[in-house]
Amino acid sequence: MKKTGIILSAALAAGLAFSALFVSCGSSSADGVDPAITKGIQAWNKITPEDAVDPWNGISDAAVKAKYLNYVELYKAGHEALESTDSMKASQETKLLNACNTALDKFTAIDDSQLKLPPNDCEKGANLSADRINKLLEANKITAARTMHQKSVSVYGTNDALTAAGKEIDVVSGIYSKSQALSGEGAKAASVEGFEAKVAAYDNAISKFKAAESEVDSLASKSGVKDKSAVSKNINKLKSDRQNLESERASVIREKAYEYKDKIGEEFARELTTGTGKKGAITSYDIRNHYNSIQSNIDKIYGELTAFAAQYPKDVGQDVLSDIDAQRKDLKNKIAQINREIANEEEIKSRGNTVMPLMIGLFNPDPKSTAESKKSRPARFSSSKQKDTDYWWGMVSVPSGQMNDLVITLKDNRTVHVYNQNTHSGKDIKKKNLQDLVSKPNKVGNSWPVMNIGKALNGGSNYYFAIEEGKTNTYSGEVVIYSSFVTRSR
Repeated sequence: MKKTGIILSAALAAGLAFSALFVSCGSSSADGVDPAITKGIQAWNKITPEDAVDPWNGISDAAVKAKYLNYVELYKAGHEALESTDSMKASQETKLLNACNTALDKFTAIDDSQLKLPPNDCEKGANLSADRINKLLEANKITAARTMHQKSVSVYGTNDALTAAGKEIDVVSGIYSKSQALSGEGAKAASVEGFEAKVAAYDNAISKFKAAESEVDSLASKSGVKDKSAVSKNINKLKSDRQNLESERASVIREKAYEYKDKIGEEFARELTTGTGKKGAITSYDIRNHYNSIQSNIDKIYGELTAFAAQYPKDVGQDVLSDIDAQRKDLKNKIAQINREIANEEEIKSRGNTVMPLMIGLFNPDPKSTAESKKSRPARFSSSKQKDTDYWWGMVSVPSGQMNDLVITLKDNRTVHVYNQNTHSGKDIKKKNLQDLVSKPNKVGNSWPVMNIGKALNGGSNYYFAIEEGKTNTYSGEVVIYSSFVTRSR
């Protein structure tokens, strides 16, 4: 079946129909063609497809008659499919697509090339197909869109809408091909080892995306279909993929920046293992020097961070710098507190041995802990020469109102007692009737907990503990602050 009306004006179509009538009438019987067929074709093309019924009813061959009469039924079914879309809403895409395909299938089945579709059907069908092609492209069903376009041009001819749809297919296909070609760039960059190499890989991938965006943007503008929803959607998808890569790159850089925060936390928790006292004993002078060196190193690490931030000013924002600077200042204040605490050397000696680091708390969390069960970096202690009960002391930082728990854990089953005052190596325990703070109902294995340590210390920061003799003269353990030891132990 030939397409019509879209390419020909109404006057030209009428003139050709009249010419066809003259030619057909002069050659029908002589060519062995049933005159009824010719008259029906003329009626179809000159008046309406339904007007071909009467002439075709006069076809002598029953099979041929049925064939031509079926053309009318196929036309009516296709025409009805097109008309049915008038009552459909734009949101009913499935129904619109089904109607479009029904019309194309019915009209395609009219396989006599002399029969032409009425201009109104061609225009309506072409516009319907163009809209459906756009929707198919929005869903990246490029092959289906191309097939529909070819079929529609074959049945309806072409108009502005189908011409634009053809360009739209080419543009979307180009964008999709570029997107597919670049789809593995993010994973490729993420798999690169080493910070600088990884950032360079992300920069390379982002550069490729930007080049592709520029190409497709130019192609869409030149094709005149940039405002089509399928085109803009695919362009935006390409941009979104590039923006995701930029976010991943920024995350890599911010994570690197926060490594400096971890370094500062590790430096604050650095242990002092030997001192200048007799047989390596740690003196208050050693502790003071140790924390002064820690403060110096923290400032050095922060300086390295600011230099790093200057390299990536768009990615390491003031929020990161402010966060880590707040940590630095907080730790410096705690070092000042420690230095004040150890100023009285004679008092310090009476407290017993010193755990390291001297101060712990959730301000310096263990990187392996979780938000649900947060714990501090540990303070450690050990001895290889125990002859009697040993006495130790340390400091905690617990914000007012927070119910943190302190837990002392040994590697063996020696008994531990915890106090909120200096026992003077045990002399004041009976003298002042000092109460053991250990919560025995919550004890688990070799872990000795003090619940709500802030309250137990009466708002103070120093804790003191005694370790009774065991089966050997060697022991070791650690002190940790938990957000909730009960939750952790469950």
